[in-house]
Amino acid sequence: MATVETDPSRREQYRFIIEAAGPRYAAVAVSLILGLPVVAYLSGNTTVLFYVHVGLAAVWLGTDFFFRYVLTPAIDESGSETALALIPHLSSKLMVVGESLTLGTVGSGVGLADRFGYLADPTVWVWGALAIAFVMVAIAFVPLHHYQTAMLIELDSPRPSGERIERLNASACRWLMGMTGLFAVMILMMTGLRGLI
Repeated sequence: MATVETDPSRREQYRFIIEAAGPRYAAVAVSLILGLPVVAYLSGNTTVLFYVHVGLAAVWLGTDFFFRYVLTPAIDESGSETALALIPHLSSKLMVVGESLTLGTVGSGVGLADRFGYLADPTVWVWGALAIAFVMVAIAFVPLHHYQTAMLIELDSPRPSGERIERLNASACRWLMGMTGLFAVMILMMTGLRGLI
C-alpha cells in the first residue's frame, strides 16, 4: 500500500483507498454498482429498476452479514500476523464496494420511488424511507468512512498499534451495526409494516 499522511484530505483518503484496493478493481466495482441503477433508471423499465434495487440491497446485506458473522470471526481466530496481512487488502476493497452499494441501493430506491410516482405526493412511509436513506448515506460517508480509513492508515504506518486498530475496528463495526438496523427498519417500512398499520 502507498503511504499517506496521518491527517489526509478527503481526496487523499480516496486516492489511498483506491490504490490499496487496486485501481482496476475499484473502477470495475464502482462502474458496475453505480452504473446498473443509472442504466436501469434511464431504461424507463420499472421492473428492471426494481430488480436492480433489490439485487443491490441483497448484495449489500449479504456482504454485511458475511463479513461480520463469517469472515471477521475467522480472521480473529487466525492470529495477528494473518490479520495484519489480510485486513489492509480486504478493508480497502470492502470500502470501495460498501460505499458504492450504499449509493447504488439508495439511488435506485429513490429512482424507483420516482418511477412509481411516490415522490409526486409522498406519504409518511416515503418520507420515512428518505430520512432513513439520508442517515444511512451520512453514516457510510462520515463516521464509518472515518474509522475505516483511520484503521487502514494505522495499518500502513511503520509500527501499527494493534490496540488502536482494534479500537477503530470496534467503532466502525458499531456504526455498521447501526446501518444494518436502519436497513432492517426500511425493509419493514417498505414491505410488511405498511400493511399492518
